[in-house]
Amino acid sequence: MVRSSTVATMSDHASRRLAQRNLTTDDVQYVYTHGRLHHRGKATFVHLGLRDIPAEDLREDRYRRLEGTVLVLDPSTGCHLTTAYRNRQRGSRDIRRKLKRSILRRAEPRSSAL
Repeated sequence: MVRSSTVATMSDHASRRLAQRNLTTDDVQYVYTHGRLHHRGKATFVHLGLRDIPAEDLREDRYRRLEGTVLVLDPSTGCHLTTAYRNRQRGSRDIRRKLKRSILRRAEPRSSAL
């Protein structure tokens, strides 16, 4: 699936993360164009897996190295980049799996009956 719109803006945090991960704005646009879109929680994720890279691009290292790249976007506009990271090991499974709220609740303190 190829999206026609682009990432219009990015946060300062995203700019720092892109520099740390050696990603350019062209790389971000490539991931945004070819990656899979996931709406989870209060964010929109775009994940580029190996299967999402077109066959003609698989021969080029500059596109192969983008495998596992995840873009986190603002869900209201979908065009504001919040952060980016790489997750080659688990792919989009971590994005699709969401924590249950019951795990996050604190257990009620038990009263000791002595």
